[in-house]
Amino acid sequence: MDEKFVQFAGPEPDEEYPFTVCGQTVLLCNTALAAALSAQPKQTQEVILRYYFLRQPQRVIGVQIGRSRSTAGRHIQLALRRLREEMEVCRYE
Repeated sequence: MDEKFVQFAGPEPDEEYPFTVCGQTVLLCNTALAAALSAQPKQTQEVILRYYFLRQPQRVIGVQIGRSRSTAGRHIQLALRRLREEMEVCRYE
């Protein structure tokens, strides 16, 4: 009998790195990302958590940080750029 098996999920990560901000904890499986997030200011961490992990719209994030939607969007763009830069530094260390 020919059976076809489909893997529905990737392998479990070997290690998990908790990232906690605003009382929320996210488990990350990428050490460079965990280190880069930890190196960011608290407001940047909050924006990243809300947008990428809680999937909140920019309008809601803007209200939470006391700014407009467009300013929240700019904060998200800058946070992502800082994360990329920090992860590059971690990669070469």
